[in-house]
Amino acid sequence: MSGADGMKFSREWAMPSHETFSIPPIAVFIDKYLRASTVSIDPFARDFTRATYTNDLNPDTLASSHVDSLDFLRGLDDSGVLADLIIFDPPYSPRQVKECYNGIGLKMKQEDAQRTCSWVREKEIIHDLLEVGGVFLYFGWDSMGMGRTRGYQIEEILLVCHGPGHNDTICMAERKLQHQESFRMVPEGRTLP
Repeated sequence: MSGADGMKFSREWAMPSHETFSIPPIAVFIDKYLRASTVSIDPFARDFTRATYTNDLNPDTLASSHVDSLDFLRGLDDSGVLADLIIFDPPYSPRQVKECYNGIGLKMKQEDAQRTCSWVREKEIIHDLLEVGGVFLYFGWDSMGMGRTRGYQIEEILLVCHGPGHNDTICMAERKLQHQESFRMVPEGRTLP
C-alpha cells in the first residue's frame, strides 16, 4: 500500500527475535537497501556483518568495533567517512539498554539512560555521516527516525507484528533530501570538528 506522498506501507507477521535482522520480513526489508548501498554503517550490529562499518558494545559479537555507539560514530565522522546507508537498530527501551550494559559487566549510569531515550546525540552525528540521497534505516517501537526538520522523507514503513504480548517492530526507511547545518550543540568558544 502506498500513501498520497508515495510512501510505501506494509504489515507482516513474524516470530520475534533479539536478532532483528534474522526476522524474515525484516531481513528482506534491509537486504533491499543493502544491495543498493556502497558504504554502510551499523553502530549496533551485534552479529550482523553486512554493513561496511560495524560496531557493537559487546566484545563477544562479530562486529568489527566494540565501543560505545557515540564514540564509534564520532570516530567515523573524524575520519571523513560518508555513507549512503545507515542502519540504526539500537536497544528499544531503557530496560534493554541496561541489559546490554549488564551483559558485558558495565553499569548503566543516569547519563546513559537519558542519552539513550531518544539517541539525539547519535542522530546529530549520523546526519553529518549520511550523504544527501542516502537512506537511514530505523528500527524500534516508534517511528521517530531522523524527521522532516532535518531534511528527511519517509520512503517506506514496514510494521512487523509479533503477536499478543509483544510490541510490533517498526522498520522505517527515510531518504535524506537535503543537508542542513549540523544540529550539534557546541559549547561557547568551541567549534565543530
